[in-house]
Amino acid sequence: MDTKEGNNILPHSHGLVHRGRRRVEELDVFFNPKSIAVVGASPRVGSVGRAILENLISSYRGEIYPVNPKYDEILGLKSYPSISSIPEPPDLAVITVRADRVPPIAEDAGKAGVRGLIVVSGGFAESGPGGRELEERLVSIVRRYGMRLVGPNCIGVYDASTGVDTFFIPKTRMRRPPLGRIAVVSQSGAFLTTFMDYIATENVGIVRAINIGNKADVDEVDLIDYLAGKNDVDVIMLYLEDVSPGRGQDLIRAALDARANGKHIVALKGGRTESGTRAASSHTAALSGDYEVFKNALKQAGIIETDGPVEFLDAAKALAQPRRPKGRTVAVLTHAGGPGVISVDLLSKAGLEVPETPKPLRVELRSMFPERVAVGNPIDLTGDATEEDYRKALDAIMRHGFGDLIYIIAYIQPPTISGRVADVIVEAYNSTDKPFVVLTGGSIEGEEMGLRLYKDHNIPTYNIIERAVNAAKALYLDSIPPCYEKWEPVRIPYTCREKVKLSETEALEVAKKYGLKVPKYCLATDPQEAVECFKSIGSQKVVAKVVSPRVVHKSDIGGVITGITSPEEAERAYNDILENYLRHELPREDFTGILYQEQVKGIELIVGGRVDPFFGPVEIFGGGGVLVELIRDVSIRVAPLNRCEAERMIRETRAYSLIKGFRGMRADYTSILEALLAVSRMLTSGEVVEIDVNPLIANESGAYAADVRVYVCK
Repeated sequence: MDTKEGNNILPHSHGLVHRGRRRVEELDVFFNPKSIAVVGASPRVGSVGRAILENLISSYRGEIYPVNPKYDEILGLKSYPSISSIPEPPDLAVITVRADRVPPIAEDAGKAGVRGLIVVSGGFAESGPGGRELEERLVSIVRRYGMRLVGPNCIGVYDASTGVDTFFIPKTRMRRPPLGRIAVVSQSGAFLTTFMDYIATENVGIVRAINIGNKADVDEVDLIDYLAGKNDVDVIMLYLEDVSPGRGQDLIRAALDARANGKHIVALKGGRTESGTRAASSHTAALSGDYEVFKNALKQAGIIETDGPVEFLDAAKALAQPRRPKGRTVAVLTHAGGPGVISVDLLSKAGLEVPETPKPLRVELRSMFPERVAVGNPIDLTGDATEEDYRKALDAIMRHGFGDLIYIIAYIQPPTISGRVADVIVEAYNSTDKPFVVLTGGSIEGEEMGLRLYKDHNIPTYNIIERAVNAAKALYLDSIPPCYEKWEPVRIPYTCREKVKLSETEALEVAKKYGLKVPKYCLATDPQEAVECFKSIGSQKVVAKVVSPRVVHKSDIGGVITGITSPEEAERAYNDILENYLRHELPREDFTGILYQEQVKGIELIVGGRVDPFFGPVEIFGGGGVLVELIRDVSIRVAPLNRCEAERMIRETRAYSLIKGFRGMRADYTSILEALLAVSRMLTSGEVVEIDVNPLIANESGAYAADVRVYVCK
């Protein structure tokens, strides 16, 4: 019979070394270098080396040095045989030659005093083991000389303010967007070039764009830190297929620091499905982490995730203006019935609220307009609305303070309205601090009105319903403050050579050690001990559970008996469970015994977590019991949790309705909250690599870890 406290049962674990925070001022060399060398520059039409050189010549104002031993001159510039032969060492070298030639060129650059490398060449880690070895060699050289590296397998950097443009796509094939206050960081070069072209057609301005490729050195975390310190950046856009292993916690820290510095971050994740993950892996050597973890980590960091390139741009365009709603309510003003109804549906689906107009506003609107005008929400002025109708309606909405966000539909199609309605919208916009989103269209006049509202007045304007809703959704999500002002990354090992499952009694002791409440229990190894266990627990009802390393789901083999009320029943339960165990042809030597436990009634929940190779300790919470994998009512966060984040986890689940009270069921909210925080402490301790508490039984007196599985690293 085992009722002793367990001590020192958690062996040391193993894992990777974290990069931590690095000096971001070093990255200035990529965006504002005094001079650039292009290694592999060529006069040959259609070559990568020529395209990069042409782009730099047309826009960059610093010194440009072509490097190619075959030529004395390229495109009117003196060509050098090597970087070390250039009289004044360049700040930045762009390397376009074959992969196997890159390391010696990097060595030459390091010796010459080059501070930054952009390696455009492919054939590194994304190509297999040989390429991975080549990439490791390159990184070793870069670190030895104190250089920084963008790439390899990338197109590099575009900076609209300094003219740096290492993209090998000619300007005739990829339009460069106008100067703006958005920066784009992309793991994919092809996505970045096509997206930049798309941005340009939408007249959205950017200041910088960076393709990090294999991100062997400079990665998304470094760039968020760098861009967060730039006064000419308001919005950071991230296209990622993975986060660098071990860097997930740093990503959260960097994003929260950027938010605190007034930046807004929007993300698009490639590789969200199994097929997409496979494609991402073969694309840029990405080892995509579990998408559910990634998604929730972004939310935790205050990063707005989008579903595709269109929403990605719509959100960034909206976030580039400073206004945010103070709540989730939307006032919808339209003259088009169908688009108004669809907008309301999509706004509601996006998590915003479209409430009925308050009675005083309805009364005033009704006194202003004929019966055919709908004064609910949406307020529908109907198809013959004029600019003056919009003026009166907006004036009333502003006076009554209705809506946290104003959503206006004004198509320049009916003969009663013209592009002059933009002046009415601007007048209303200037009378308030609320954000506006405008949906417009109608041939050239509608397009010109939309462009004027956006470019001259910074009012997000769109020509498709879904896109206007995307903007409203982004503004609302960005208005929700993160639970953390600062984030200190957990520096524990994220990888493990071999996981070892603790015994049930050891797991229960670990749970108690970190603050989880555990029902009284006792382990019996024979029928007589079963009787003694029942007596020692001293509860009206006891549950018996099989204990064996061979059994994961006890109920599947008849390994659980509940409602035991006497010593005789306890003895019988022992024999019955052992018989069920042997009937399933499980080895007798792996039968540890029967765990007798005080039977607790209540709502069955699950709380647990694991150490993820990308984000470190990750915690889950939700509805528990035997159907947990079928119902999948769980929320996920990266640990460590604070009380605010733990509360958000609980309230995201359907189980929260039961916890609050439903048909006589109710549970102590504070006890559940404390259980989440206890598991967070366990996961961030560095001792536990996985824990599963299912069920966590919650009732009005507390929350109890009834069944606990704990894995440690061998």
